[in-house]
Amino acid sequence: PAHGVADFLLHSTLNVSVHAPHHEDMASMHALSRVCLQGLTRQRLAVSAGRQCGRFSSAPPKGSAAAPQSAPVHLRFAAWYEACLEASPIQTKMVTSGVLYAVGDCMGQAIINVRTPAGEQKPGFDLGRFLRATAFGGIFYPPVAHVHYNFLEWLVVKQWKVSVAYMPWAKMFMEQFVYWGWFSNGYYHAVLGALQGMTPVQIYDRVADTLWDTLKAQWVFWIPVQLLNFKFVPLRHQLNLVLVVSLVWTTFLSISFPPPKVGITEEKKGEGK
Repeated sequence: PAHGVADFLLHSTLNVSVHAPHHEDMASMHALSRVCLQGLTRQRLAVSAGRQCGRFSSAPPKGSAAAPQSAPVHLRFAAWYEACLEASPIQTKMVTSGVLYAVGDCMGQAIINVRTPAGEQKPGFDLGRFLRATAFGGIFYPPVAHVHYNFLEWLVVKQWKVSVAYMPWAKMFMEQFVYWGWFSNGYYHAVLGALQGMTPVQIYDRVADTLWDTLKAQWVFWIPVQLLNFKFVPLRHQLNLVLVVSLVWTTFLSISFPPPKVGITEEKKGEGK
């Protein structure tokens, strides 16, 4: 459709320009037709860019105006990722989150090994822990977080119609103190406990033991981050910013709340009775 309209404008302009008495008029009409053609073609290519998701390579996607062949690789990757985010937002965020959670857990395990005092045996790389963190970040967290950010936008902006000046504060308060902070942290510890094979009672005890400490750390870390996120970042990228910043947060969680040994935990509880 874009090409059809553009061709119509171009041929119409040429027909008018034939009868134009001055060369300046002809040049102006030709320039106008080129602008119309470029604008409409760019719009068509932007729509078709969503179909290019999954086709990133050293060469730009066929027909993509957003990633010309002469552009640097990082710009082509950014255009490809934006197309994927537009075409399949949840799937794209799941892959992004899984990769970043995996990196965060590796960083946490590396720091633990480095900080092990001399003379003590280093714990080494815990593959099971790594897989659990990657599964949480890639499967369990992104769909729920995607719904959360869209719900928060709908509630604060569309339903309550909070002004732009107060919108970041309203979103931050709802997220951190009303529901999401409590749910997301309990959800994190519960899912990882279930993946580790804990019983429902053990999962409940782990959440109860860690939730308040995790929340206090979260308020210190995430309130400034989310105020800036809600203020300056478009809705479709807010979760992505959180995932990038979560490299630091995930590393903190991995160090501060390592998965307990289920058998050892039960033995200690039995000794305390």
